Amino acid sequence: MSVASGGLPPTVYLHIGAPKSGTTFLQNLMWNNAEDLPEAGVLLPGGSFDAHVQATRDLRGLTREPDDPRPGWEGAWDLLADEVRASDQRVAVISNEVICAVDAEGAERAVRSLAPCEVHLVYSARDLAGLLPSEWQEYVKHRFHYDFDHWLGEVVDGDRDGGAAWWFWRVHDIPDVLGRWAPHVPPERVHVLTLPGRDAPRELLWERFAGLIGIDPATADLSDVRTNASLSWTETELLRTVNAAVDEDVPMWLYHRLVTDVLALTILPGRGEPGRVPLPPGRRAWAADRARDLTEAIRSGGYDVVGDLAELLPGDGPSQPAAAPGDAELLDAAAHTILGLLDRVSVLREELTELQRERSEQYETALPKLMARHLSERNQAVWKMRVGYWHLKERLKGIEPTPEPEPEADDEQSEIPGGALSPRATTR
Repeated sequence: MSVASGGLPPTVYLHIGAPKSGTTFLQNLMWNNAEDLPEAGVLLPGGSFDAHVQATRDLRGLTREPDDPRPGWEGAWDLLADEVRASDQRVAVISNEVICAVDAEGAERAVRSLAPCEVHLVYSARDLAGLLPSEWQEYVKHRFHYDFDHWLGEVVDGDRDGGAAWWFWRVHDIPDVLGRWAPHVPPERVHVLTLPGRDAPRELLWERFAGLIGIDPATADLSDVRTNASLSWTETELLRTVNAAVDEDVPMWLYHRLVTDVLALTILPGRGEPGRVPLPPGRRAWAADRARDLTEAIRSGGYDVVGDLAELLPGDGPSQPAAAPGDAELLDAAAHTILGLLDRVSVLREELTELQRERSEQYETALPKLMARHLSERNQAVWKMRVGYWHLKERLKGIEPTPEPEPEADDEQSEIPGGALSPRATTR
């Protein structure tokens, strides 16, 4: 029963982030199973993941670049909220990893726009030893061209209101993030979802999320779900070199379309020597201390923990600094990346050739017919021939009966329609 007819509105789970904590895995899984989730009482409003991205941009008040060809997102959040409130499903899920970046005003707007629905927050969290290298890679995918040590200096040692530190702590300082929502959502409806360790089965994160929203994990098929493309240290260094070469005048929307979406997410993964970016040994003590502070803040905040807070504490790491990739590794990765790009160019050329062939066929068949139609409509004789041809085809098909022959008319009395005498008669 729908809300409009007096039924209960759905319970809304706002999956607000954080980035690099399994969010892409969960989002891809849900959208891959979007046709099956409604049978379990789950609504994914908007019809696509992009709708949630657009709504989040609207909620955050972002301004579109003047030359960005993509459609604007003004009003996108309200459209999503309207669909949720009108739904007769039991649960609605809105998921985007940067909703957690909203300010206090955005948090208030989000919850208010969904009333009278009961709103729950889901915040995914990850251990800092794994999070820091992964976030640096994400920065590089977004045009950052400084090395890991430089980035760590900004995040750990720098001013939290400037440089890379501003964004990192905006989305990963758990008490600060959840504190912006605290006036609008009670702590028992704020759920901290911990990312299982690297050796845990990948379905464990989904099982926790599914249990939270009240569905059987088996509702979704995990066989065709991808995780966010992770780059090796060599691949990240190669991308960083590309970033340094990109012209400063290239707008960010174009950079994302070509470098992020094509090179970083599609071509680069798997082209270089394997090996994760390690957190330097000298930073591990700080990461452990900071992780303990964050877990204590979660406990004291009274938030619901889905998982185990111990998973947020860094484990043991290497005692010696790892060597960064050298020129030989970068050159090898660059060569394989070029081959990947050439392969993609080849596929696109084949697709273009096929499209050109189809267009040529359309010009050869449809255009002459169109010209003949226009000509016949202007010329009465051609029009009569065309109508006669159509009638003949219908008779041959047996659709239209063959007309009976008419008796010959006397020359002196033959008339054309309208009562006028025929030309032959008028000559007498």
